[in-house]
Amino acid sequence: MRYIRDHWQGKHALIYALFINLIGLRALILLADRFTLPPFIPDRTDALIATTLFIILCHGVVFAWQVVGVLRSTGQQTGILAGIWAGGAYGAIGLCLVFTLLSIASAYRSLAPDRFEIVNPFALEEARARQYALTVSPDNKRIHIVGTFALGMTEKLTAMLDQNPSVTGIELRSDGGHVYEGRGVAYLIRKRKLDTYVFGTCKSACTTAFIGGAKRHLGPNARLGFHQYKLEMQFPIPLYDLKGEQEKEIKFYRQQGISDAFLAQVFHAPHSGIWFPSTDALVRSGVVDEVVGDRQEGENTKAFPTTR
Repeated sequence: MRYIRDHWQGKHALIYALFINLIGLRALILLADRFTLPPFIPDRTDALIATTLFIILCHGVVFAWQVVGVLRSTGQQTGILAGIWAGGAYGAIGLCLVFTLLSIASAYRSLAPDRFEIVNPFALEEARARQYALTVSPDNKRIHIVGTFALGMTEKLTAMLDQNPSVTGIELRSDGGHVYEGRGVAYLIRKRKLDTYVFGTCKSACTTAFIGGAKRHLGPNARLGFHQYKLEMQFPIPLYDLKGEQEKEIKFYRQQGISDAFLAQVFHAPHSGIWFPSTDALVRSGVVDEVVGDRQEGENTKAFPTTR
């Protein structure tokens, strides 16, 4: 309570009142306003009540407390910079007011009868799950991964392995997907000491999963594709280090016995392209341990002799 009273009376330093009590707290409140809407509150009447109460409390009472405290702290300023600080404070209050009004308008617009939609809270998870399939082979020796490496794949693969302790290998066919899931699957495969198999195409994040194998097998017509990572978003994230993520993969590949000559090329191809090394190059570099015959289940897979 003392903290609240001190801000209200303008006793906090202006820089603290401005950046912490006004801008920082207002940003958190604007991020929290979504929790009064679907899918968090699926019923329209309940959502209207929750939104109205949220607006009264956070955009009314709390915002008034924020503004009054900043204005009173501004009045405590003296010296030649007092005018500059006052102008900055008024500008910040104005921007906060604009974003607050936009948030209120957006919330009520989404709750209008002609726009309100009941959102399935599991829709996102279901959409992700539709991007890939995990199936156990008839002999219970392998799990087949087909499709995009979407969020949640590592967790589901872990559960499937726990339910099928006789599995000894993972068969992959994918054009790639989420970098973290590719790495997560790779670490899981390595931890469980599973072999990996590719009989079709395995690219990008899929190749990381493949390299996690204790022993790595490639079909005669299979292809492994490598390229640089790309952030699949319409706007940049300054703190997201794509090169750093690639360095993590290189470190993991080196731990798996991949040659330095191969690592020097692995992320050379741009994201818009793809590098498919020859089978001989994959074997020589340590990416592939065996080139095997046409896809078969379990221990019946025929292996061709290879040299590195």
